[in-house]
Amino acid sequence: MTIIGQLRDAIRSRQERIRYRPFMEATMAACALVAIADGEVSFSERVRLDQMLESLEELQAFDPHEAVDRFNDYVQQLTDDPATAQAEALEAVRHLADDEEEAALVLKLCIALCRADGRFTETERVAAKRVAETLGLPAPDYLSV
Repeated sequence: MTIIGQLRDAIRSRQERIRYRPFMEATMAACALVAIADGEVSFSERVRLDQMLESLEELQAFDPHEAVDRFNDYVQQLTDDPATAQAEALEAVRHLADDEEEAALVLKLCIALCRADGRFTETERVAAKRVAETLGLPAPDYLSV
């Protein structure tokens, strides 16, 4: 590959990261909100998160460690200072409210994460419903508590 080709690839990669940054932030924030809602992030929820990072084009633009680190930051903040962190996480989620397709995908990812450990607790349902409301989406019936 020529130097021009390498530069073009580097620029394209940077543009993708910039374009998908709000989606990554919203996804990690929303997933942290639902994952920690029951008081712990299970191993199976972490595995599901890794699967999402590997399979979604919008998240492949990022080093998986960067996205996981952001998820972990949200989880830690939600543990240390739930009220402030919840407001911050929901603000990150709110950035996608104008893009119905991305908003719907984030909600589906949250629900998939909730179901990863075979339990969909009431607190996870409440958190997923709050994510849906923040995104301006109707909450599916099964999120009603």
